Amino acid sequence: MGIVCLLLIERQSLADKKVILPKQENLLRYLKRMHLGEILGELGYTEAFEILKQITVPESENLNVQEIVHCRYNDEFSSRLGRFERMFKNFGLNEEDTKRALVIVGELGNNVFDHNLGNWPTNFSGAIITAHNYPETKRIEFVVGDAGVGFLGSLQNAFPNLSDDVEAIKKGLEGYTGRVGENRGNGLKTIQDWTINNFHGMLTIHSGGGLVQVDENGIESKNTCRILGTLAQFVIYYR
Repeated sequence: MGIVCLLLIERQSLADKKVILPKQENLLRYLKRMHLGEILGELGYTEAFEILKQITVPESENLNVQEIVHCRYNDEFSSRLGRFERMFKNFGLNEEDTKRALVIVGELGNNVFDHNLGNWPTNFSGAIITAHNYPETKRIEFVVGDAGVGFLGSLQNAFPNLSDDVEAIKKGLEGYTGRVGENRGNGLKTIQDWTINNFHGMLTIHSGGGLVQVDENGIESKNTCRILGTLAQFVIYYR
């Protein structure tokens, strides 16, 4: 859902933009439950918005879903952390693991606003957040996306010799920041450490045309389809 939202944002200014929704009723109900219609309406995809508007689905139908949330400003994001805390507890995390997961979410969300402040490529700013719990495998997937400048755009001022998106993502994961003269940037190192060592999970960063994945087996990277901005996904396993 995260990458769908970024594609919608990237194409919002096209005169002939269109979304082809699935025909299956269960999939339409899922998209409605994910609040995709709100994003479609905000971006001007009127036809698809009206289709989802007609779908009826109770909010409590799937408690293992955290619907798409668009936080436009950092203070709006911060005010949502209490909601995410309740979500993690509902998903099955204990008190200690919930606090760890919230730190990870907080770092990813703050990165969105810190690195794109006043420099958004389109008129759509802020963080797109969604999550899903898979109780059968006790796995949670949480995604924070933004249609911002990406890792390469954020780091190039401080590191002008960076050659591509993969190299920029790896630089960020090593704890470097794009703010010249600031000794910051360790948030992603903390995210990696806690995701892998506390949850035996995985962190995946897709920014521009680069994809980097980090887990207990090390780091893998590749060039892939280009997106506007960045998608950061962490997968955690709970007891």
